[in-house]
Formats: sequence, structure tokens, C-alpha cells
Amino acid sequence: MKKRKTRLRGTKTAAKSEQKKLRDRLDRIKERPELLLPRTKDGTTANDIYAKVLKDLELAKEQYLNPPSFFSAILGPKPRDTMAKAYAASLTVLDSGAPVMAIARFPHGEVNYVMRGSGISKEKLIGIQNYHHRLWSRFAHLDYVKKYKLYIYALEKGLICSGTDPQYPPQLWNEVCSSLKLKESKETLFGVNVFCGSIQKSVTIPYKRLMKSKENSYSHFLKHQIAFDQDADFILSINTPLSDLVSDIPVNIFDDYKKGIQGDSDLWQSVMNFQKKKIMDLDEQVFIISNNPISKEELIKKIGHNKIDEAIIADILVDYTESIILDNITLSSFTEYTWESVGQDIAEKFKPHSSRQYNGENSLEILRNLYNRVVKDSLTSEYPKFRSLAEPLQLLDKVVRLLKSGDKNRAVKEIESSSSNNNMTKSLSWSVLMCLNATSSRAWKYSKEEQALGETLKSLVQSLIDSNPSEYLGILDGLFMSLYAVGLIFMGFFLYTF
Repeated sequence: MKKRKTRLRGTKTAAKSEQKKLRDRLDRIKERPELLLPRTKDGTTANDIYAKVLKDLELAKEQYLNPPSFFSAILGPKPRDTMAKAYAASLTVLDSGAPVMAIARFPHGEVNYVMRGSGISKEKLIGIQNYHHRLWSRFAHLDYVKKYKLYIYALEKGLICSGTDPQYPPQLWNEVCSSLKLKESKETLFGVNVFCGSIQKSVTIPYKRLMKSKENSYSHFLKHQIAFDQDADFILSINTPLSDLVSDIPVNIFDDYKKGIQGDSDLWQSVMNFQKKKIMDLDEQVFIISNNPISKEELIKKIGHNKIDEAIIADILVDYTESIILDNITLSSFTEYTWESVGQDIAEKFKPHSSRQYNGENSLEILRNLYNRVVKDSLTSEYPKFRSLAEPLQLLDKVVRLLKSGDKNRAVKEIESSSSNNNMTKSLSWSVLMCLNATSSRAWKYSKEEQALGETLKSLVQSLIDSNPSEYLGILDGLFMSLYAVGLIFMGFFLYTF
């Protein structure tokens, strides 16, 4: 029976092509160990630190190429730097090969490396054996960054170290902005502003991106830096539609975002929630609809579609003096928001016990039913009332009264529901539709003759719609005379009483 080979958990059998690539990389750093180190400037702390590291790397290289004797190995100089030790251990792969590779898993992804040496950190081995890789190469320098408080940046062409002070590379800034499709702008935009102090540049992550994004856009600026303090070079600020009302945002609100455990949309929402809470504590009444502040007049205009709705809103706002914050710009959401505080009391004033009809979501229905008759009657109470009218004028009078009470939709429905075949009735109906710009898709119901006559009456009908109580009867008489002139209606049908 053939004996099965066993493999340690967290390892894999390396393909020959993968082994060759690793050996090629190790051959290059055998010849040039300086490839493992970041570029530094002469006279800086970073240059002094990595000069000592390079010296130990050269010693490790020399001892690999020319192994010391037994006694020299014991008594002679030895590489003391942790990178040099990991370097020396990695070079042994050139002699023994790498049939088995370990697999290391990080939030950034997976990386393969060969375990060698005793007491050598896997981070050092990963960074040295994958020095060509922009992400993994930095692992070899993590302890230096922590120990010496360094700032290292991973560029496409290799690592650079600015020393103990951050110096964000402009090319890296441009790269990040390009990847996020961000453009520098002098305009004040809604969103998160990222300011880099070392290069005095700033860019705003727009709020439309923040609202939809589950990722952390700020992390892109940190992705290719290895810093003692990752946030030292950056200042985050935020500007929202509510910032004119609440401008002071606590610094700690960005804590989770800076750590990368909070996404763009969560940050935006947490800031907006903070500002909304502060707004509710303001002494003045503020109206926030869909995260945008609006005036009282704008509120009424946006959610009040007719005279009845406007009356409901106006009466509620008389007694409701606190700020109003709504996600949906609808009248129903407004009445639900204010129902317990004001709405149910208003309903009881109109009709005792009417608030008992409330089921948790029908506040608008209750208030509209109560206001409907009272408001409509009040809006047309001063206009003359008629005992009888000829059919065409009867329909016209009813429709105009609906329009004067602000109920345009019902007025149009009244015309559409009319089953009359009277040519004059239909001509007046067409006139009204023309005045309301509601002729689209309805022309097929009217003959050319009815449309033509309707056009001639349009100005009089519009005058009737726009009339005040003292003008109403005179304009209606004028319409009657126009109808009588064409012989479509008889005088005996036009009777009115006051």
C-alpha cells in the first residue's frame, strides 16, 4: 500500500514555476541586498538607521557566500539585525529549494512564503521573500517603524522613508485621488474633506459617494503608507447640508472611520444624526426635509397640494413650535410626525372623539375628512349660489368651485366622469381643460367643432376661474350670452337665486 504524504495545515505544495520565481527573487537580493531597503535622504535619521541595517545585510551575505569555520562561526561577528537574520535564513532556500510554502492570511489578502530559521518573525520573512510586491514588502519594516517612529511609503518603484516626520509623496496623493476619481476644488462641497499637512493639499469626498459607499475611502490614503501614527499627516473634516446650523462636530466622531471599521455611509449617517439631535435642542424652529433645511413657506409649498392641505399645515404649525425633521417630503409623514403633539387635538376641536379613528397611519385621512367640507365651504361661501342652471353652466359652476377650493384633481375628474352628450357642455369642458393645461390624451373625446367653440370661450372661462365673488355672476352672465348667441341653449334654462 502506497504511503500517503502528509502536509502541515496552513501550507501548500509549491508549483515548480512558483519555486523558480522565488529563487529568482532571492538571487537578486543575494547580489543586491539594498533592494530590501527604502530610499532615504543623506543626513537624516532614517538614512543612519538603514545604513546600519545594510551593514548587517552585507555581513549576512558574506557569510552565506563564504561560510565561516566552526570557530569563526562561534567567535566571529554575527548579524544582529532582525532583517539580516531573516535575510540569511531566506537565502538558504537557494540551497534547499521550497517544495512547501506557508500561507499567511491578512485582511489585505493571502501571501505565500517559506518558513526558515528559529525565532524569526513571519512578517520579516514575508517582506524579504516578497520584496517586489508593493503591499507585502512593507512587512519587513514594521518593527523599525514602531521602534524608531518612522514614516515609509510604498510607491510603484519601491519604498521611500521620510524619517521621523511624515512627508506624503505628491505622486502617491495624485494616485489615490485618481483611483477615487476625486478632483481638487476651491468650492465648498458637501462631503468629507481630507487635508494632508505635509504637502498642503486637500480634497473632498463628495456626499453623493459617501451616502452610497460601503467602503472606507479614507483608507485609500493610508493604504500605501507604513506610519508610526497613520493619521498624523491628515486632518478630516466634514461639511453637510446641516453644517450652517450645527458646525461643531466632535473629533471623536471620526475615530471608527479612521480605524477602518466604519464605512463612508455609516460615517455620513452618524454625523447627520448628531447634527439632527443638536438641531432639536435649538431655541429656533427649523424644518429639515430629506436632510436639507427649508423655510416654513417652502415646507407648505412642497407638501401642500391644495387649499385644504395648506390649511391643515398652517393650523398644525400654529401650535407646533418645535423643529421638524422628516426623511420623506409628504404631507402624510408631516401629519404623522405632529399627530400626538398637535394633530389629534385639532381633530377633536372639529369633531369630538374623531381622533379615536386613528390606527397608527391614517392621520392625514382623518384631518382631510374633517377639513374637506369646512374649508371648501369657507373658500366659496361668498360666491353666489344657484337654485338651477342649464346643464353646461351647472357643470362649469361645480368645476370652478372645486378649483377655487384648491382641488384641481377632483375638478378634472368631475369633467372626465361627465356622461353628457350636450355639445355645449363638452365645449365648456374643453375650455376648462385648456385653462388647466390638461388636454393631453383627452382630445379624442371631443369633436373638432366642440374644441373650436371651447377655444373661443377659453378667455371667459379663465376669467371665471380667476374671479372674485363680486365678479362671478357678471362673468357667468357673459358666458350665458355667448352660449345664447350661438343658439345652443335657451334663456329659460338659466335661472339663479341668491
